[in-house]
Amino acid sequence: MSDRAPRSCRSWLSISISLSLAFLIRVSPAQSQPGAGSLASEAIPGDRVQQYSNLAVEWMQEYLHIDTTNPPGSELKAATFMKRILDQEGIENQIFEYAPGRADLWARLPHSGANSERPIILLNHMDVVTSDPSNWRVPPFSGEIVDGSIYGRGAQDMKDEGLAQLVALVMMKRERVRLKRDLLFLGVSDEEVNGSGTDWFVSHHRDLLGHAEFLINEGGENLVENGKVKFVGVEVGEKSTFWLHVVAHGRAGHGSRPIADSAPDRLVEALGRIVQYRTPLKVLPVVEEFLREMVPYEPPERARQFRNVQQAVHNKRFQEEVERDESLNYMLRNTITLTMLGGSEQTNVIPPEAWANLDVRLLPGEDPRNFLESIR
Repeated sequence: MSDRAPRSCRSWLSISISLSLAFLIRVSPAQSQPGAGSLASEAIPGDRVQQYSNLAVEWMQEYLHIDTTNPPGSELKAATFMKRILDQEGIENQIFEYAPGRADLWARLPHSGANSERPIILLNHMDVVTSDPSNWRVPPFSGEIVDGSIYGRGAQDMKDEGLAQLVALVMMKRERVRLKRDLLFLGVSDEEVNGSGTDWFVSHHRDLLGHAEFLINEGGENLVENGKVKFVGVEVGEKSTFWLHVVAHGRAGHGSRPIADSAPDRLVEALGRIVQYRTPLKVLPVVEEFLREMVPYEPPERARQFRNVQQAVHNKRFQEEVERDESLNYMLRNTITLTMLGGSEQTNVIPPEAWANLDVRLLPGEDPRNFLESIR
C-alpha cells in the first residue's frame, strides 16, 4: 500500500535528472566539446553531480513532507515550496492561486541566442491520492528513507518526477547550459480528481505556454540494472477514464427480516457478474511494437509470445498468463475495477438503495457507449 521511490533513492533521482537532461538540452560548443550525441550532464564533474543528487534527495524528502492529499489538495503549500527554490536560483516563476489553497506554478528558463525553436513543457501535478497510515510501513508524509528507498505518498505519483524536473531546471541554470528553446515548468493542482488546475491554466494563461511543441508528463517506466539504465520507457498514449456509478433499488426493511431481492443483495449479484466479466483481449499497434521491443529483456517463452502477440492472444495459456500479470493485463484490454461501495448507514437497516463505483479504463479508440451497452 505504500508509495515509494524504487531502487536506491540517490541513484534513482540521479537517473531521473539525467534522463530529463537527455531529452531537454543541447550543449553549447563554447561550454564544452563532448563527442557527438553526448549529454550536457556528461560535462559536469562527478563530485558536482553527486552534490546535485544529494540535493535532490534532500528536496524530495522536504516535498514529501507536504500533505497535498486531494481532496482537498492544498497544493499552494507545494507551489510555495518550489517557488522558494526557484527564487533562490534566480529562475523566473509565478504562482497562480485560482481557488483558496489551490494553485498552479509556472516557471521558465529562456532559450539562448537569437533564434529558437518552440518551447518544451515539463508538466507535473502536486496533488496526491488519499492514504491510510495504518497500511504504511512509515507515515505517508514522512519522506523517510528505508533500505535505500524514499517512502511517502507521491514518491511515485508524481512528486518524484516533478522534483526531478525541478532539479533539472536548477542544474541547467547553474551549469549555464545553452538551450535551443524555452524550457517551461508547470506544476498543476487537482490532477487526481477533477483536473481543475490544468483546465484553469489553459483557459486563463495559454499565452504562458508559448505555443509549445513538446510536453513531458508522467508515464513510462525505465529498466535499471546495477545502477545503469537499460532502456527508457516513453508513454505515447493513455487509456480513457470512464467511471461508472451502479445503483440497485429494492424494498427497505429491518435487518432482522431478510428480503431476498433487497437493494444490497441485487447489487452484490450484479457486481459478481461484472467483476467476473473478462473483456476481450485487443492488441493495439503501438502495444504490439512495444512488446516486440521488449523481447531481448524477456525469458525465452515470454519472448516467443511477444514476437507474435497477435497470435499469442488466441492461446488459452497466454490468456491465463495475461490474467495473472498486472503489468501486462491492462495494456491488452479494457479494464474494470470495483473501488467503492455504499448502502445503509446502520447494520440493522436494509436500505432502499445500494451503490458501487467502477473505475473503467478504455483502450484508445474505444467507444464508451458501446462499452456501457455491453455492461448493461
